[in-house]
Amino acid sequence: MRQPPLLAHFDPETSVNSGQVFLWEKSGQAWYGIHADRVVKFYRQDGALVFESFPEERQIERSMFRLDDDTDSIFAEIAKDPIVKKLIASYPGLRLMRQDPAQCTISFVCASNTNIPMIRRMLGTLAKKYGQRIVADGKEFHTFPSVQALHKASEGELRACGLGYRAKAIKAAVGAMADGSLDIEYLKKAGYDEARAELLKVYGIGPKIADCILLFSLEKLDAFPIDVWIARALASHYGWLAGKKMSEKLTGHQYIEASKAARTYFGKYAGYAQQFLYYHMRQDAGKKW
Repeated sequence: MRQPPLLAHFDPETSVNSGQVFLWEKSGQAWYGIHADRVVKFYRQDGALVFESFPEERQIERSMFRLDDDTDSIFAEIAKDPIVKKLIASYPGLRLMRQDPAQCTISFVCASNTNIPMIRRMLGTLAKKYGQRIVADGKEFHTFPSVQALHKASEGELRACGLGYRAKAIKAAVGAMADGSLDIEYLKKAGYDEARAELLKVYGIGPKIADCILLFSLEKLDAFPIDVWIARALASHYGWLAGKKMSEKLTGHQYIEASKAARTYFGKYAGYAQQFLYYHMRQDAGKKW
């Protein structure tokens, strides 16, 4: 079946290097990534994209890269904003990714107050210590640790992985998932406000981390995470957050107000708009992924 025009531009390399996921690396002409208990690979062959996974899971890319989303309709909706319309044209290959909820939660807890290279190091160390070894194409990888494996680890053992103060938050998150107080399937079905409220009950999960988890793993496409890059975009391109020094973190009240305004303005696919803005702000600043 012929791909819709916008989907035909899909570029997974752009998507895995856009601050959504962290355990991807390029080897030769192929990219390899860790997705829960699998290694996923993609490369181009005779102009076509080829995806593989170890252990094999047929069409894993359709779920991971949200290839069943109606991107024509989604992009048309968010392109009502002239700035986002230009960004869609500039970065037509960029897509939101659907992550494993446990991996996503732990990844963004680790992302607190640090940079992307450090996030990759922390998550890579966790995977090597607590994940399962897999050999794919003669290369050694380690899957992402299970909730149970991390739940059994002590806070001190997690700190030894270079997590610092984040170890306490990871223990809290995996504990909540292990005992069912953080019910992933329930959160997927719940509305944005309800799911967000449940996440915020967990130690170490604040508003921005909660929005990342909601957007990237819990099907809340209206979630609009606001970090320093998005705050700058809202201030410089939309005139929001007037008077806010961009060297300062948003207060809880400022975050809530800005998030609500963005979700109201961009609509039910605000998360897609956020990803284009985030990617552009970092690209424009010459930041490496």
